[in-house]
Amino acid sequence: MRRFTPLIAFLALAPVLAAAGPKAVEVDVRQAWARPVAAVGMNSAGYMVLANRGRAPITLTGASSPLAREVMVHRTTEANGVSSMRAMSQGLVIPPGGQVAFAPGGNHFMVMGLKRPLRPGERLPLTLVFDGGRRIEAQLAVRTAPPQPAAAVAPAPPHRH
Repeated sequence: MRRFTPLIAFLALAPVLAAAGPKAVEVDVRQAWARPVAAVGMNSAGYMVLANRGRAPITLTGASSPLAREVMVHRTTEANGVSSMRAMSQGLVIPPGGQVAFAPGGNHFMVMGLKRPLRPGERLPLTLVFDGGRRIEAQLAVRTAPPQPAAAVAPAPPHRH
């Protein structure tokens, strides 16, 4: 019986240990894309829509990529005809049932110090970090222009025989 005591203890504690870990992130990543970059060491920008499926607000606190030295969450603002970028060091709150868009001229991910060029058709891996240490992986399509929203795509003509 002594041999089974550690196993029984582990099985008894497993649900408690699982509950103590970070909860799953209830965020959908949509229309994720990044701008191409021609040379090593240059910067790119990443865009997407983050939708919170949960019942509580969630805060995006940062991001990283194995292909970049650093990734920062920025916001572009315009005042008196002058655009400026600011790091969002306090994080970005996504309300329950709401969404936040990252788009040119607004919120975006600054992907700095790329370790290799990014060519159209490739993917840029990005780890999104949320409050409580929760993380999700995103794959940003490298493109020269944003993807069209699904609603903007024209329906296919009817098929006839």
